[in-house]
Amino acid sequence: MTKKDGHKIVIIGCGNVAWHIAKHCATLENVSVLVYNHRPNPVLNEFKNQMHCTVYDSLNEIVPDANYYFICVSDQNIAAVSKFIHCEKSDAVILHTSGSCELKEIKTKHKNRGVFYPLQTFSKKDQINWGEIPLLLEASNTITQALIKRLAKQFSNVHLFLKYKQRLKFHLAAVLVNNFTNALYVEASKLVTNKQTDFEILMPLIKQTTAKLEKLNPLAAQTGPAKRKDTTVLKKHRALLVEDKSLIKIYTEISKRIIKQQLDA
Repeated sequence: MTKKDGHKIVIIGCGNVAWHIAKHCATLENVSVLVYNHRPNPVLNEFKNQMHCTVYDSLNEIVPDANYYFICVSDQNIAAVSKFIHCEKSDAVILHTSGSCELKEIKTKHKNRGVFYPLQTFSKKDQINWGEIPLLLEASNTITQALIKRLAKQFSNVHLFLKYKQRLKFHLAAVLVNNFTNALYVEASKLVTNKQTDFEILMPLIKQTTAKLEKLNPLAAQTGPAKRKDTTVLKKHRALLVEDKSLIKIYTEISKRIIKQQLDA
């Protein structure tokens, strides 16, 4: 965005996604960032002090003259929050950032509605390279699409417009590779953490596993006892998990899935 644009960006919510969007927007030339939350929250002061955003602890004060409105709240609150937005500008765009919600969650009184879903995991302390993050976008009309594309270019080199069902599949895939994998990291940590070792001992393996996916597709990168159909090792592992019926079931089912994937290849 150029100096003459003088854009105003509103961000509703103060969670991790809101934090990183605000942090990036604050670096854009001649852009003012306003952050709103539905109630007082100490994090608002961090937005104010670290990023020099103007902050509000009520949704009743949302300005009507912004160019873009980001709704960064939980899925079930998107529709309710969108009711608080009243736009004066004919080209103002209202966006939600969910990968699992339809565009229609934003109330239809808003002509220029869109989705701005960053396919990434966000924690507040992360250093985010926006240029590498895929943005999955959707727009209510062609004019809105052009406006969203203009904004997306200020964030990332990777952006594509997808319909809801396509975006939802990517969201599910993200849950599998990130959230589910991290849940297994938690279980792995329980197994190896003691006075002599901790989870750090697994980090070289985790890094190498991820690095291989830069060169190989996931099916070709697979290794381990299930791929080898090593029933002896599989049985030993299940014996270690005998007291955790839930985890032994997960281990067994994933092992079966790996075997099936290799047979189907």
